[in-house]
Amino acid sequence: MDSLSKEPIPYTTVYFSNNKGLITDETGYFELLPEQVRDNDSLFVSFLGYDGLAVGLKKLNDSILYMTPKAIALEDVILMNKSYTSEKILALVKSKLKQNYSTDYSKKRLFYKRLYSQNITRVKIDKYKTSIPELNRALLDSFMIYMPRSNEFTTETLAYYSGNFEEENQKINLIKARQTFDKGGELFNSLQKGLVDILKDNLKPDSYFKIKSGFFLGVNMDITGLEEADSTDLNKLKEFEKKVAEKKIKQKENFAKYQKENIADLYSELFFAEDSDLNVIQKPNRYTFSEAKATLEDDDLIYIIRFRPSSGREDFEGTLHINAEDFAVTRLDYNNVKSLFKLKLLGVTINQNLKGGRMIFSKDKNNKYALSYLQITEGSIFALDRPLKFIEKNKFAEGRRKQNQVSMRLDFAVSSKSQYELRVFDYVPINQEIFDLMEEKNDILPKYYDKFTTNFWEEF
Repeated sequence: MDSLSKEPIPYTTVYFSNNKGLITDETGYFELLPEQVRDNDSLFVSFLGYDGLAVGLKKLNDSILYMTPKAIALEDVILMNKSYTSEKILALVKSKLKQNYSTDYSKKRLFYKRLYSQNITRVKIDKYKTSIPELNRALLDSFMIYMPRSNEFTTETLAYYSGNFEEENQKINLIKARQTFDKGGELFNSLQKGLVDILKDNLKPDSYFKIKSGFFLGVNMDITGLEEADSTDLNKLKEFEKKVAEKKIKQKENFAKYQKENIADLYSELFFAEDSDLNVIQKPNRYTFSEAKATLEDDDLIYIIRFRPSSGREDFEGTLHINAEDFAVTRLDYNNVKSLFKLKLLGVTINQNLKGGRMIFSKDKNNKYALSYLQITEGSIFALDRPLKFIEKNKFAEGRRKQNQVSMRLDFAVSSKSQYELRVFDYVPINQEIFDLMEEKNDILPKYYDKFTTNFWEEF
């Protein structure tokens, strides 16, 4: 933490006498490994604009480290024999993309993390009517009371990940994985099961429930699991429960596949990937750029250029860090300047209002740049304000066949956010022959925890 402002210092470098170390997260937090404390090691902390900090681990008597801002911080004075405009620098970056970045086959050892959080910002039900006594307003209000207003869960994975930038050429071998429980999902499933059980118990022979709402443009929809279900047909109900169990087993078996697809999606976000939304290098005429500022980063001369859309056609603004020697983008920070998608129709509102992140690149063994760190945050808002009806119908009754009905008006809004992180520990270029010989052997399923209390990837 800053010793003056007491604010956390994010992404601080923490290392030890053997030069091994880590980077703190966005809140300045990091976790020590027990063996480093036992070895009587020393801890060193550095961050631009602060005096370096060194302390023996056994002398630590607090869990907070304070860094002192430098009393005098002078900007670097850099003398150069060439003066490039930002547009010229960006043109050189574009011309050297294939030369600087590898999209060929490689094998990577990486850490993947996803944190998902959800907050219900509004929920209101009125005009409630029912012909089923068990589904009274008191039961509905009890559901509302116990429904969580917020929830979050995390997945972390260590894996060997191989392939190129073609979607079908990806392979993964999981090392280990862990998850926290989706407690909101558990409660939702239990509430849903309670509702379904009540509906089943009240179904008359040869009856089924359907949903009718303006949200669905007046189209009837069967409730999942109750499609023409006879509540007296025990074999059919058991068959349905068996299908649900088989589905859960299959989801666990496909865990590696899901992780592979998620990681592939993150790689497709890189600014030089074919389908990336970040087209600032490919279409610079759609952006305005700041004057290039030269600075030193790890003894490399770096241009820093800020960019912003010149019209309403593009979605992102950000900052480029460009190596002055080979004109490779070594770091890109970005965030959206407007909603990426908006829909408001028939009481339904969808607003994808948040996306941003950071990508950092370093040279591999072939002297080309490869991803070493990626962080992406996405957020959206979903709202629904529509009438809703559950109508029980009978297949053989005369007339309109309606037996029971539950109706209400639902006013609901929820905001959600997903945070993704990739840390690449090793990057080894390979050829297609080696890739083709690789086998995917995944018998790893995630271990579930109420919360994470240990360093998951200490062996790395």
